[in-house]
Amino acid sequence: MAYAFLTAADVLSRIRDEHREDITDATEAVELSCESMAIAKLKSALNGRYDVTACFPAPADPDTRSPLLVLHTLNVFVYLMFKRINPRKIPEEVKLDHEETLEWLTRVAKGDESPDLPPLEDPEVSTQEPRFGGGQVKKGHYF
Repeated sequence: MAYAFLTAADVLSRIRDEHREDITDATEAVELSCESMAIAKLKSALNGRYDVTACFPAPADPDTRSPLLVLHTLNVFVYLMFKRINPRKIPEEVKLDHEETLEWLTRVAKGDESPDLPPLEDPEVSTQEPRFGGGQVKKGHYF
């Protein structure tokens, strides 16, 4: 199965193959949908401070992915997979992992935590073009 960001090995590290088939009813579309929703959830929280295009490249190279993003994407992915079966019977470990990810996303969005991810480049500041002016205005003149 070809995922956009995760790999089959990532998914197998969290859900055994026989359980994965039970959860997904053997359809790839369900897994891809859950993965895209998990990525969208992470992107929405990281978008203001980090370059999400660089964080979640398409197609993703397993060697260059951030292990932290893989972990949190898996947490949301697995939660969504179990939730589609029966929201009242989600395993406690899956709930705790999902809550951990939501708390992490909140801390990152507030700026309380700074993961090692590619920062969002300021479009107004270019390293290629010289900047002119910009002093403080004093009595109508620039200094």
